[in-house]
Amino acid sequence: GQWCTRVPLICFGTVEWHLSDRCLRQFGREQCIPLEVPDSQRAFHGRDGRQGTRDWPTKLAKFIMIWENGQSQDIVTPTQVGRMGYHDPYLDRYPQTSVRYMTPLGAADGALADGIERIKDMTTGRIELGNEDVSFIRRMANSLLACIRAQGRDHRR
Repeated sequence: GQWCTRVPLICFGTVEWHLSDRCLRQFGREQCIPLEVPDSQRAFHGRDGRQGTRDWPTKLAKFIMIWENGQSQDIVTPTQVGRMGYHDPYLDRYPQTSVRYMTPLGAADGALADGIERIKDMTTGRIELGNEDVSFIRRMANSLLACIRAQGRDHRR
């Protein structure tokens, strides 16, 4: 099976964390909200050319113990099925840390998929819709059509 883990990678005076929980979607897994980045003691990243510590086993003992004792954090998530939903907790957090879409076309495609998914969620299993629901669905449909037109893919021309 497939597994992912968070472990310190050690090379002489440098410690870098392997944070596979930040790219689970690339491997077909459900993306969870990543854990905080562990403290890798930023001093290990600096190189100023002066003679410094050469006793790496002592200086990096904390990280060596994590590695040797198997204290890594294994990340277990299910296989991603379909698109990540608009209501997924990861996507709720995503705008605070990154840009969701890189191009206008990507944003339009995302808006289309999100809108269609929302309409499906609203109407699945419902026998009657209230006026507020119908009004929302109408606004959503108009927004989706505007996205299609903006992409030049309006089939009704």
